Amino acid sequence: MNSPEARPKLSVVVVCYEMAAQIRNTLRSLLPPYQRDVEMSDYEIILIDNGSAKSLDDETRTISPNLQYIYLPPNQSSPNPALAMNRAAALSRAPLLCLMIDGARMLTPGVLSWGMRLLELAPGAMVEVRGWHLGPKWQPESVAEGYNHDIESQLLEQVRWWENGYRLFDISAASAQTKLGFSRPPSESNCIFISRTLFDQLGGFDDRYQEPGGGLVNLDFYARAVAAADHVWTILGEGTVHQVHGGAATSLSLEELRLASVRWDAESYRLRGPLLPVDPAKFILAGHIPTEFQAWLSRKTSTQHA
Repeated sequence: MNSPEARPKLSVVVVCYEMAAQIRNTLRSLLPPYQRDVEMSDYEIILIDNGSAKSLDDETRTISPNLQYIYLPPNQSSPNPALAMNRAAALSRAPLLCLMIDGARMLTPGVLSWGMRLLELAPGAMVEVRGWHLGPKWQPESVAEGYNHDIESQLLEQVRWWENGYRLFDISAASAQTKLGFSRPPSESNCIFISRTLFDQLGGFDDRYQEPGGGLVNLDFYARAVAAADHVWTILGEGTVHQVHGGAATSLSLEELRLASVRWDAESYRLRGPLLPVDPAKFILAGHIPTEFQAWLSRKTSTQHA
């Protein structure tokens, strides 16, 4: 049994499904020295595989001593990753949680240190990290134009992201979370820091959603968390970047995405009614501006005014 002294400050809970190549990058982005100003003893990683045809290879499963890998075979999994997320959160040990419902998202180097610092400063708050898509455009558009895993792998190699993860901003495009910059709150985050107390108060993620990928389950949890939190820290200068992997949303054509959105909205309304409104007054910016992030902001501004 682990002694109280060995209890980590933070449990990073990650769900994956049929993304062996992408999850290796995600895990590498979660570990020091890539992750800055944190020690491996500060946190644990609970990676839960939600129904992949086979478990991850030994090298990936043992990439770090602070990683625990849980494999749910297809007959024990659900199309909704909420069940896996809640199960992994229940097995984690830390008083603070970092929740990543989509394991295809790599982190920039300061996410964990900033997330822990802000949540320790205000335990009743929530911390949200904004998202980008690797590649030249929002991925439903870039995939329709031929962008794929091979092209993405070449981009990642070219910028040598593992040496400086802020270079990911050089090869990423805005997602729905960042297309309007930071002046408005997004409707979801794929990297949420929250206390275990608040997570339990919310009852975790709603496992009744059944659409592939969970439909709007993450938006529902995010909206409820924002409503329950004292306030919401938005980390400036850090982010998650999404890798292509045949995901439930980013792999769809624009027309397929439109039709799927109708189904997702209908399911969510049936289960929970209208999503709770996200109050902009609760959001507070905190962070820094790395050079690469400043360059992304400049490119975005020049494109908007072109």
